[in-house]
Amino acid sequence: MQKKIKSFDGTRICYDISKGDSKSCLVFVHGIGGNLTAWKKERRFFHSRSYSTLAIDLRGHGKSERPKSSLSYNLEYFAKDIRQVIKREKISNFILIGHCFGAIISMIFHKLYPSLARSYIFIDTTYKAPTIVNWVMGGHKFYISLLNNLLGREDLTNKCFSHLDYGAYTNTGDWSIRRLFSDIKSTSIKSWVFTYENLAGFYGNLILKNMKQKVLIIHGDKDSYFNFLNAEKMHHLVKNSKLRIVPDANHVSVLNNPQIIEKEIYNFINQAENKRYARY
Repeated sequence: MQKKIKSFDGTRICYDISKGDSKSCLVFVHGIGGNLTAWKKERRFFHSRSYSTLAIDLRGHGKSERPKSSLSYNLEYFAKDIRQVIKREKISNFILIGHCFGAIISMIFHKLYPSLARSYIFIDTTYKAPTIVNWVMGGHKFYISLLNNLLGREDLTNKCFSHLDYGAYTNTGDWSIRRLFSDIKSTSIKSWVFTYENLAGFYGNLILKNMKQKVLIIHGDKDSYFNFLNAEKMHHLVKNSKLRIVPDANHVSVLNNPQIIEKEIYNFINQAENKRYARY
């Protein structure tokens, strides 16, 4: 069931919740340019096993509102939105599952609320902002400021956005122009730029070191956005973590390899229920 909530700063956030018989709820967080429907296949798998799931359209994405200012895309704001939705739905036992940027926001969530999530699952992500993002957003401040001023004038408050059908982009490569163009178009250039701008400077080493929850890290060995060495570094930083490298999978394994993602998450949940997750 899709719902909307006004977040802490008044931004309207869209989410979809399905309640099952499980003790814990699986909370799915998409990446930049995505929306909650990116998890359609994975959620269907867990619904068939009576799990409760929650998928959120991050601010500036999907059917959620596009804030006017770049300041409203602060990484902590994304995390606070997730907290607001969880509070509204009175969810007390949950596992946070993030892909790419969604995993970064999950790390920020842990920074703000270190004891709330029962465990974390990070898919095709990194512990630091990509070098090119830092270079573009940090090294060209005058042009970014000018771009912000121009984009900030566009009021998208009352524009109706719909969910992109990701079924049409199954088996696409990391740099599929068709998919990337659709991501930007459905998100809006404004939200896309503002999100990347706030991603610059992210460095999650300390956050990961301080995690005490069980963590599963899934990474495609053909991911050309983030080398699998990033995943190995994250595995090293998180004491109670397990790393799964998926053979022949690229950055969009959530779309291209849903059966593997489902299996890894399912096994992780079942093992984590019974014992400490062993490193190897």
